[in-house]
Formats: sequence, structure tokens, C-alpha cells
Amino acid sequence: MYVIHYMKGDDMKRTQLYIEDDIFKSLKRISRERSVSISELVRDAIRRVYTGERPTDAEFILKEAAGVWKDRKDIGPTETYVRRMRKDSRRERMRLNK
Repeated sequence: MYVIHYMKGDDMKRTQLYIEDDIFKSLKRISRERSVSISELVRDAIRRVYTGERPTDAEFILKEAAGVWKDRKDIGPTETYVRRMRKDSRRERMRLNK
């Protein structure tokens, strides 16, 4: 049996990682669902947690989501909606004068 490793460039290092069985099972399931290797899942998680990088598809997702509410008629003008959602009601709850 041969094991073939595909590596993105020469700047990767091979390492071993000991993880609990339940975590491995979760990673294995997620890797099948996303059609990526467990190694890729681990690398992405390390990038997000320890380097603060966004996932590679974050910019695409943000662009696709932009303007999804632009044609909604049930919430009124955007500015009014945002102001209503951000309204500070603490003073009202505490019965303080503004």
C-alpha cells in the first residue's frame, strides 16, 4: 500500500498530532462532508485561532451576502431599522429620564 501526500508548496512541515477519539471522529465526519482532508481542517483551524486569518472563502461569502435585504419592504428604510435595533432601552427599563 502506498500513501501519497499532496502538499501545497515546499514550505509545509510534517508533524504528528495526538487527539482524543471523539475529536478524531468529528474531524473525519466533517472532512467527508466537505471533501477535504483532516490535515486541511486542522490547518484552517490553526490559522483562524492562532493567526486571526479568515477562512479562504470568507470574502466570497461576504460578497454574496451583500445586499440580500435590499428589496425587503417589511422593515422600512435601513437607517430606521438599524436605529430601532440599536436603540438603548436601558434608561426606559430603569425608569430614568433621558
